[in-house]
Amino acid sequence: MAGQNVQSDWKESLKQPEVQESLRTLVERLPDLVESLEKVDEAVSFGRNVMNDKQTMEELKNRLEYTNVDLDTLEAGLKLLEKLPKLLELVEKLETAVEFIENVLKDQESLEYLQDSAKTYMEPVQKRVDDGVNFWKEVQAKAESNQQHISIFTVLKWMKDPNVQKGLSYVQAFIDTMPKSR
Repeated sequence: MAGQNVQSDWKESLKQPEVQESLRTLVERLPDLVESLEKVDEAVSFGRNVMNDKQTMEELKNRLEYTNVDLDTLEAGLKLLEKLPKLLELVEKLETAVEFIENVLKDQESLEYLQDSAKTYMEPVQKRVDDGVNFWKEVQAKAESNQQHISIFTVLKWMKDPNVQKGLSYVQAFIDTMPKSR
């Protein structure tokens, strides 16, 4: 009785159009599937033969002994393989950037534009540097031309100046902080 129920279930399943279409596709692809299974079987047989060949396994073992391939290396290799898509994406972006830079360096008009832009940004900085150099030269010239004798009373007079007090507070803070930073 149970056998008849199974047969009638099969017959009913075979009447369904999607089952018939699946069977048709399976029959059409059967030669490709058989070919794929044969290739897998060949690969498995080859693997078994290599594993059973003591001479090959001994030679492989000897070669691996002279390398630093161990479990950690294999794990690192697998992790690297997992990251290859991201690395490829980054390398492609880097490649694009390098190509862009090469093209800019070959184009005289782009180079001139970059130089003009750099000058625009550097002019204020250069002006401040020049002002600082000029200020230092002026201080140096005044110090060298000053023949006045500096006494302790002159220093005490300077100590009352708020700018000197502020400068000395920075010196004091520097001195207080210096031992802590080491």
